[in-house]
Amino acid sequence: MASDQAKIKILVIEDEPMVLEVTVKQLERLGFDLLTATNGNEAIALFEKEMPPIVLTDIELPGLSGIDILKRIKNISPVTQVIIFSGVGTTKDVIEALRMGASDYLVKPVNIGLLTHTVTRCVERFELIKERIERKTILEQEVRKRTAWLRHTFSETIKVLGLLTEKRDPYTAGHQHRVALLAMGIGRKLGLSANTIEIINVAGLLHDTGKIAVPVELLVKPSRLSTLEMNLMKMHPRSSYDIIKDIPFVESLGKDVSEIVLTHHERLDGSGYPGGLLGDQLEQEAKILCVSDVIEAMSSHRPYRPALDMATTKHEIISKKGKAYCPDCVEACLEMIEENGNDARRLFSSLAEESGDGLRWQIHSVE
Repeated sequence: MASDQAKIKILVIEDEPMVLEVTVKQLERLGFDLLTATNGNEAIALFEKEMPPIVLTDIELPGLSGIDILKRIKNISPVTQVIIFSGVGTTKDVIEALRMGASDYLVKPVNIGLLTHTVTRCVERFELIKERIERKTILEQEVRKRTAWLRHTFSETIKVLGLLTEKRDPYTAGHQHRVALLAMGIGRKLGLSANTIEIINVAGLLHDTGKIAVPVELLVKPSRLSTLEMNLMKMHPRSSYDIIKDIPFVESLGKDVSEIVLTHHERLDGSGYPGGLLGDQLEQEAKILCVSDVIEAMSSHRPYRPALDMATTKHEIISKKGKAYCPDCVEACLEMIEENGNDARRLFSSLAEESGDGLRWQIHSVE
C-alpha cells in the first residue's frame, strides 16, 4: 500500500495535538504524504497551495468550522475527498456535511481500523474519478480534432462544389466567392453571430451551383439573353437547391442552406424568382445574399458588357431599397462600399483580407 500511495497527499486539519499526532502517524505508516493545519484559515491556504486529493477535518475548529472548510474546498475542487470527524457532532451535522459533499463522517475517538478503511476507500474513489476525468479529457480532445477535421473537409467540399460551376464559365470565375465575402461583410455589419455568418458563407459559395445545368452557350453568350434563354437561366436557383438539398446542413450548421440558395433571387415585393415570395417569407440570410449578389454581378465584367461603375451599381440597390432589397442590408453594404472609396476591387480585397482569404481573392480577381 505504501508504494502505491506514496505520492498521495492528505491534509489533516485538527486543533487537538494528541488527535492530530495519532492520525498523522497512522496515515504515514500507510505511506501517505501528510500535511497538517490547526485552524481553518491555515488549512485553506495550505490546500490552495498543495491541492491534496484527500482532506480530513475536525468539525469544531478556531475560525472556520469544518463545514465551512468543506464548502470552500468543494468550491475550489469538487473532486477532492473530504472526511469530517468530530466528537461533538450531532445527527444534523452529519446530514449537513454529507449534503455539502463530504465523503464520510467519523466520530471521535476515531477507530484506527475504520480510519484506514475510510481513507483507503476515498483514495480509490478519487483515483476512479481522476481516471474518468482523464478519459473524458482525452475523448473531448479526440472529438475536437475529429470535428475540426470534419469541418475542414466539409468546408473544402463546399469550395470544390462552388468551383465546379465557375470552371464552366471563365467570365464569372470567383463570383460565388466574392458574393460570399460581401455577404459575410454585411452580416458582420449587422452584428450577426459567427455561426450565422458561416451559414451565409456556405450559401454564398453554393448559390449558383445550379448553373452547371444551364447550357454553357448561355453562360458565355456575348449579348443579352432572349426571353426564352432568360427563363432557362432563371431555373438555376431551383437546380442549385436540387443539387445540394440532401447535404445535412441542419446537422452541421443548424440551418438548411439549400433554402437560402433557392431564394437568393427573390425580392421583398414578390418580383423575384423562382417563387415570387414576399419579404416576410424570406430568411435574413437570403436577403443579405440577394444584395451581395447584385452588387458583385453589376460591378464585375460579363460576356455581354463591361463592369458597371460603382455609382450605377449603388443606384440599383438605393433606388429599390425597401421595395426589392432589405433596407438594413442595403445600408450595411453601402457603408462598406464607401469605406473602401467606392472601389469594387478595393472592397473585395479588403473583405478577403478580413476573412483571411487574400490569396484566393488575388487568384480569382485576375482579369
